[in-house]
Amino acid sequence: MNPDLIIFIGAAGILLGFVFLIVFIYRRIRWLIRAIGRKPNARPRYLAGLRNLIFILLWTAVLGVVFFVGLFFRAYFAFTYEKPVAEIMTEATQETDASLVTLFQSLPEGSQMGKEFLIKGDQWMLEGDILKWDNWLSFLGLKTRYRLTRFRGRYVQVKDEIQQEGTIYSLVEEEDHPFWRYLYKYGQTLPLVSTVYGNAVFQTAGKSRHFLIYVSPSGFVVREKVGEQEIPFKRP
Repeated sequence: MNPDLIIFIGAAGILLGFVFLIVFIYRRIRWLIRAIGRKPNARPRYLAGLRNLIFILLWTAVLGVVFFVGLFFRAYFAFTYEKPVAEIMTEATQETDASLVTLFQSLPEGSQMGKEFLIKGDQWMLEGDILKWDNWLSFLGLKTRYRLTRFRGRYVQVKDEIQQEGTIYSLVEEEDHPFWRYLYKYGQTLPLVSTVYGNAVFQTAGKSRHFLIYVSPSGFVVREKVGEQEIPFKRP
């Protein structure tokens, strides 16, 4: 279902309905002027005129409903859109506090990159930057900008975070990128930008599990792969 096509059909139908209505009113006004001027005039067909008016109103109302249905689906798809950006597979190791994690990352040019990481902790964590546009731009189809920046291990207990050895890896060549540094500093004041912030998702590590990471209008989303769910990434 293409909401843009539905909106176009509805808008075109409403416009055509208004054209019909203007023509109908024009013809009635012209007849009234001729009648006042006592000029020869065709006898009005009231039933036919009423029928045409009802048809025009029904036409406009039905296509108006189609137009607003298209807007509804446009908003629904815009604010529930999720783009796959990474795939994570975890495996247990001989070390009780470590997991071998394979991360497949979607790159801007459309290719994929796969890397293996040794993660220490109870969970893995994927961090990144999020640029969220104003809602009306999201409605028009402008997608959330993002950048995956770090991959690390995470302990459930704070005391373990303090006492145990941590593991953290960078996913970008330039962590303090000027573009994102500028957005973090001035993004809130820029026109068309709703907010700029850091976002992270984490899940349990240590055993064989399979996760898919998506970016949505509000940030990153993690879902565990179930059954024969399609994988959006190719193996390198």
